[in-house]
Amino acid sequence: MSTVNPSLFNASLGTSSRQVCFDTRAINSRGVFLGDDPLRFSVPLFLLDLSLMFFTASTTHCILRRLGQSRFVSDLLAGILLGPSVIGQNQAFQRTVFPERGILLVDSLSLISLIFFIFTIGVKTDLSLLQRPGKRAVAIGAAGSVLPFALSVCTFFALRRAFPDDLRQGPLIFFVASRLSLSSFPVIAYTLDELRLLNSDLGRVVLSASLFSDVINWGVGSLTSAYTMITAVKTPGTALGIVASLAGTLLFVLLVARPAMMWSVRRTPAGETLVEWHFLMLLMTALLMSLATQAFGFNVTLGPLMLGLAIPGGMPVGQTIKEKLEPLGGALFLPMYMVLAGYRTRFDEVMSVKAWGLLEMVVVVCYVGKLVGSVAMSRYFDMSAKDAISVGLMLNIKGIVEISAFNTYAWGDDQIATAEHFSVLTMSMMMITAVTTPLIKLMYKPTMRYVARKRRTIEHARPRSLLRFMACVHNEEHVAPLLDLLEASYACRDSPIALTVLHLTELTGRSASVLRPHKHSRRSTASDRIVNAFSYFEKQQAEPGSISVHPFVAIAPYSTLYNDVCSLALDRKVCFILLPFHKCCDGAQETVSHAFQALNRNVLAFAPCSVAILVDRSLPAATCAHTNHLLHLVAVYFLGGPDDREALAFASRMANNRSITVTVIRLLPHVANDDKERNLDDAAVERLRETHAHNQRLVYMEKVVEDGEGTAAVIREMSDQFDLLIVGRRKGVDSAPTRGLSEWSECPELGIIGDMLAAAEFTEKVSILVVQQQTRFGGKLGSGRDGTATATEGGNSVDPMNPEGVRSGVMGHR
Repeated sequence: MSTVNPSLFNASLGTSSRQVCFDTRAINSRGVFLGDDPLRFSVPLFLLDLSLMFFTASTTHCILRRLGQSRFVSDLLAGILLGPSVIGQNQAFQRTVFPERGILLVDSLSLISLIFFIFTIGVKTDLSLLQRPGKRAVAIGAAGSVLPFALSVCTFFALRRAFPDDLRQGPLIFFVASRLSLSSFPVIAYTLDELRLLNSDLGRVVLSASLFSDVINWGVGSLTSAYTMITAVKTPGTALGIVASLAGTLLFVLLVARPAMMWSVRRTPAGETLVEWHFLMLLMTALLMSLATQAFGFNVTLGPLMLGLAIPGGMPVGQTIKEKLEPLGGALFLPMYMVLAGYRTRFDEVMSVKAWGLLEMVVVVCYVGKLVGSVAMSRYFDMSAKDAISVGLMLNIKGIVEISAFNTYAWGDDQIATAEHFSVLTMSMMMITAVTTPLIKLMYKPTMRYVARKRRTIEHARPRSLLRFMACVHNEEHVAPLLDLLEASYACRDSPIALTVLHLTELTGRSASVLRPHKHSRRSTASDRIVNAFSYFEKQQAEPGSISVHPFVAIAPYSTLYNDVCSLALDRKVCFILLPFHKCCDGAQETVSHAFQALNRNVLAFAPCSVAILVDRSLPAATCAHTNHLLHLVAVYFLGGPDDREALAFASRMANNRSITVTVIRLLPHVANDDKERNLDDAAVERLRETHAHNQRLVYMEKVVEDGEGTAAVIREMSDQFDLLIVGRRKGVDSAPTRGLSEWSECPELGIIGDMLAAAEFTEKVSILVVQQQTRFGGKLGSGRDGTATATEGGNSVDPMNPEGVRSGVMGHR
């Protein structure tokens, strides 16, 4: 038998010091058939506890996420269900499944996972955001931290006599007030990522505000810990040793660990992860840093946090951590930390109603004070009431950092808190997050912002006006086809194009998203090469000033990258967004990216302007910096409707290019319909023919078809004669020429005709441009032609052919 004093683990266990006795030789069981009880041995018991916790947490989250709850709430609730308050009331179950020796094993592993989690947070934190955080973020962060702390402390002093002795005399109230007044950057970043708000406008403001307050807290907390230890020692030599240990740790990180990691980064090929032994050495360094700071008397997570902050995130370090550490540590073992916190939350040991109410009052005052301070400062910076309240709610999100703080500082030999205090605080954190998260989803919808007040289309643009295009690029292979299309779009001094180039990159190894103008780096990156290609294209124009290029970079999760595309398009007043197709063929094999496809669908749904998807079928370009375009024969299949009219307007612009012949093929139903859309279609065709009456490079023809089979026959017969086919998306528009073609669709974002062309064998060498006209404009959202959100002004529908301030009906550019 062995006696173990688990005081070393008190910071994470959340229990007072007591003796735990168990047989240290009982590790591996021989099995039930040889008479052993597997649960009396460490390994089987550990595996059972781990599996049961993981299964319960996963099941709980599967249910609660449908109600808008975060993983934090699900894990805590799973622990409460397994704990003494619910299932654990059965003494036989608790003694058999969760004895103290089994909890000690699981908790040791979860503590190591917490160390790696804090280290990962440090790596992902981009301290460059603090260089120019912005007045708004700093003011909101400061107001949301100072006001709740001041209110809670004043409340405590005003009602101090009513508090019980353990709360009145100890420092627990001050600790709770200081912790809850701050906003945890890693918790907020993780939750906003869950809510898909990481790269929204308010998400960026909240992250900057929380990072500002959190970094100050990290520094002040370390100095406070050092000061507390210095005041507790009796000799000057010991005090000097405390200061030297903290300074030595910092110097080791800056002068040894960081240079060594930078050496490894420089020797890692672009696009690849760290060498395995470099990565293992990094993890061992994080553990040793944790050991060192714990040995010096500081928090066990201080060393890994300092090391992580000193190491650059992103590629390759952040990507390596994401691929090799997070799937196991973050997704499997770290939730056990939260489950254990919930397991030790006991309703039956909660203090008296008076004492519980007073401690809960401090928590509520902190919450309300933080909400009021953040909302007031947000309103001062002219935010709307809804956005200001959303900011306040986001800054009040709680999570694992708060629970870790309560575990670390509210337990131990000093007995700052009791089990009752811990239960009240844990339940409070769970309830705050459980209420706050659904409210954020209910109040803040970033897509509502992407509604332009005027028509932003090519069809409705004034003649001889500046057209603002946006080209979205994922990788270098997408550059050449987009340049071909732009060169064919006929930019001149009389009708120039302002081109916004947006390089879209997935967020890896960082917590905060990025949307900024491109800046060249010392090492040649993919963004640099993409921007160089467009800059060279700008300089090679025959008429200087006909095209101006404005490069930007967006780094965010692919699930929410459409926010950056739509937001930048709205801010830059873009009228036409060009997107690459999610399938790419290099001549030998075809690659498919479902993330690109989801992005394209979201942009089509929420874009504040017209959108086009380019399906590139041309031969792979040898270089991005080419001078001669490959598009000479262009055809437009015109069936009618807003999307087809937008496609016709784009083709009308291309018809001005002397190197291009444009053929307009209008497919008419056998029985003509005399309705508003048909009249608009006739007017658009008539304007096109009048504009290009003397243009021999514009060919117009009409084909009468009875149904979708006739349309398919025409397209099959004529498509292989051209280099580029332009069609409208026509989502939700069902007419006689397309009847029967919509029964099977592989890519709905291309529409009926576009999807058929993309899948057809006869267009293997013909590129396709699928155009969707702007669907969201005006003041109030309404119901669009295809069920998507559109807009109205003043409660009345906006005339799509004559919106306020936009002169329509004149197309064509000489």
